[in-house]
Amino acid sequence: AESEIRLGDFLGSKAIYKIRVKKSYMYDDLDNDLRYERTRREAKILATAYLNNISVPKLYAVYPSVGIIIMEYIEGNTLKDLLINNEKYITFSYYAGKELAKIHKANIIHNDYTTSNIIIRDDKLFVIDFGLSDYSTNIEDKAVDIHLYKRAVESTHAITSNRIMKEFYKGYLEETGEEIGNKIIKRAKEIELRGRYVGERRTVWKT
Repeated sequence: AESEIRLGDFLGSKAIYKIRVKKSYMYDDLDNDLRYERTRREAKILATAYLNNISVPKLYAVYPSVGIIIMEYIEGNTLKDLLINNEKYITFSYYAGKELAKIHKANIIHNDYTTSNIIIRDDKLFVIDFGLSDYSTNIEDKAVDIHLYKRAVESTHAITSNRIMKEFYKGYLEETGEEIGNKIIKRAKEIELRGRYVGERRTVWKT
C-alpha cells in the first residue's frame, strides 16, 4: 500500500525496484523521515535474513534518501495460488514453517507472513515483502506471525487448512526445537482465542 513495485534491470539482471512513494497528505519533513527510516529498516532486515541463510531476495542496492530498494527478482508462483490449484503443494507449508522459524531465530518479525508473500521457484521457497518487518525477541510478536499465517490459510484454503497447518507446525518445530517452538505456537493459539472472544462480545453488543 505504501510502495510501487516495478520490474527493471540492475547490472544486467532482472530486478525489483521497490519505491516508497511520497504521500501528498503528509508534511514533507515527516514524509521524508518515514520513507527514509522504513526503507533503511527493510533493507537492513533483508540483509540480516540473507546472512542467516533465510530464503529471501538478494539485496542489490538501497537509496533511503529517495525511498528505493533494488532487489533480486524471484520469478515463480505464490504459495497461495499453488495451493488453490494443486493439493500436492501442501507439503510446501512445511518449508514455510521452517523459513518462519529461521526468521524468528534471527529475531525478525515479518508482520505479514501469508501464503501471498511466499514464492515458489524451481521447487524452492522464498519469502518476500519485509516492508512491515521489525526486530523483536518477544514471544507474542513471533506468535502473531503464526496467527497471521493460519488466518490467511483458513480464509483462502478452508478445505485443506488443517493439513496445511499440520505441515507448517511440523517444519516450524523442527527448526526451532520442541520447547521454544511449542511456547510460540501455544501463544499463537491464545491470540486466536482472544480474537474470537472479542468477536463474540461485539456480536452480543450489536444484538
